[in-house]
Amino acid sequence: MKWQTAWVHECSDFSTLPFKMAELTEVVQMTMNVSGNAVRFELSNLYGTEDLRFNEVSFSTDEKFHVKHRIYFDDNGIVTIKKGTTIITDALEFKIIPGMKIFLRLVSNKSQKYMDFANTYDTSMTNAVIVRKAGTSPLLRQTLGARRGWFCLSKVEVYSDYQAKVISIIGDSLVEMGYISDSLMALLYKQFPGKAVVLNYGVSGQRMLNDAPQDEPLFATFGIKTREMLPKVLQNSPDLVLVCTGLNDLILPIFSQEAQNQLVKAQELFMEFEYIYEQIRSKGSQVMLGTITPFEIGHTQEIHTSVMEQNIITRIKLNKFLQQKYQNQLVSSALLVENDGFRLLKQYDLGDHIHINKVAGEIIAQSIYKKVVTAVGLE
Repeated sequence: MKWQTAWVHECSDFSTLPFKMAELTEVVQMTMNVSGNAVRFELSNLYGTEDLRFNEVSFSTDEKFHVKHRIYFDDNGIVTIKKGTTIITDALEFKIIPGMKIFLRLVSNKSQKYMDFANTYDTSMTNAVIVRKAGTSPLLRQTLGARRGWFCLSKVEVYSDYQAKVISIIGDSLVEMGYISDSLMALLYKQFPGKAVVLNYGVSGQRMLNDAPQDEPLFATFGIKTREMLPKVLQNSPDLVLVCTGLNDLILPIFSQEAQNQLVKAQELFMEFEYIYEQIRSKGSQVMLGTITPFEIGHTQEIHTSVMEQNIITRIKLNKFLQQKYQNQLVSSALLVENDGFRLLKQYDLGDHIHINKVAGEIIAQSIYKKVVTAVGLE
């Protein structure tokens, strides 16, 4: 028996755009695919400037918490997370079975700022709700096109006697939003109950070659570059790492003054893909690389710039480089969602001409499902 990571959704650094709440109740839904007899949670305050206190942290298998179990930390029902740290809660003895949806509720009546923030757009496997009142029972809503966020919860561990295969996905908002990861979860969890887990390490705005720009508060939330995330991703010794990143290296120079001085070439991005690939392989994990999906910024002359057109060409060149070297380890995401003119097909556009929607996420997940099954030995 040992603790196995059963769910991950990376918290981003919102210290430049903190959420100030006089009171808070949040509920987070997670879907398990591990059998075990105990569960515990990682709570994060890595980016906070003050300690966070929760009057109550509760667990349930019912989103209305008709039956609930108190979660403790160091035998204390008042859970405090010191600034700059993460904590692992005390274990709760509870039988966890594959396919089970579990719910965690965090309540605080203390006015405080929350800076560790995570979110999903696909609510099929992970969902959340936040209200500015302590001690209430907010209801989760099922949506596919709206952000559902939460604070501080970053990981779930289950005490299990069976080691499931671990598939970790690293990347930007296309990963964070859940359309690809949750669609892959749904396929794997149905076919292989108890045998595989999908862990989401997506951070909106993440780039390959540079850390987050600091010229605007929103840009500063975009996090460290991909290679700096690898130690966290690899600490679970994943059987497979799926890398879906690079889009923001091409998009951010259109918006950020700082990023305008960080224009990238296809060969530079390709070399970074090679580095990341080798770093993951050196730790014994399989790797799959995703091609960069198409993008377009608006339709007016002011926004539709020469830089954008240049970076669209860079995207096409990079994808050709990846196809030539990593054909057997490649997820051809772009080919699945773009037209003959290398633009995002309307039926796969979330609406901003940058992000793919749930339908596209399902198509990409279906295209890699068999490759994932073979790579991690689930057949």
